[in-house]
Amino acid sequence: MHMNRKSVYDYFIGLLALMLSLIIVIDIFVSIPQEVRLSFYYIENIIRLIFIGDYIGRLALSKDKKDFFKENIIDLLSIISIRMYLKCFKVIRVTRIIPAYMIIKICKVFIVIVNIIKFKIKVRDEIRKNKFNFLLVISVIIIVIGAVIISTIEGISLEDALWWSFVTFTTVGYGDVLLKTQLGRIFAVILMIIGIGVIGVITTTITLYIVNSGRHNSADNYKNHIIEDIKEKLDNYEELSDEDIDTIIRVLSSLKKNEK
Repeated sequence: MHMNRKSVYDYFIGLLALMLSLIIVIDIFVSIPQEVRLSFYYIENIIRLIFIGDYIGRLALSKDKKDFFKENIIDLLSIISIRMYLKCFKVIRVTRIIPAYMIIKICKVFIVIVNIIKFKIKVRDEIRKNKFNFLLVISVIIIVIGAVIISTIEGISLEDALWWSFVTFTTVGYGDVLLKTQLGRIFAVILMIIGIGVIGVITTTITLYIVNSGRHNSADNYKNHIIEDIKEKLDNYEELSDEDIDTIIRVLSSLKKNEK
């Protein structure tokens, strides 16, 4: 099925949301070096700027602004920075009850949830239309995102990172690019787990397509054979008995029902 520009764009925005979620999860649960944290900070801000541009652009083009706000609450929440959420907590004076470090983690978890929902919203329509196209596109984007993240964490060139990301995601794993940091190895495990799932689904989809195509071709050949046989009989319709005519009618009715 053909993918239009809107579908590709939605994939792009959805995968950025997924990438942002992954970065924040790593930041919450893993102790990362300051230079990596700084790189993550810049990536987060760039993604958020893209989200802001996307939201403002679609808002400007929308005919009913009120409906737009109602239908795009998740998109609005996704453009709010963690500092804004912290200010909201300060306004309602929650900081007097809950420690500051805990509030920061709560905000980060909330942002992760928002962006995962955003990813789901952006890609769900295309998944329903064509799962295979979705898996191919998402595989390519995950490989690229994985390369960018591992290049930042390990300090390797983007070319080597792309190669590593591809062989890791496809579970080939040549081992020619070695990861030195604990964070890099944790990310590699995550990428391998995702790769096993996605590649398995792609393989199953291709297998089912081949099997179903074979069945469809066999059914078409059988149908064509019956129609040719009926044509031959009709060429000599003068020799047909009433029973033969009834049989032909039943066969044609059966073929018509099967098409429905």
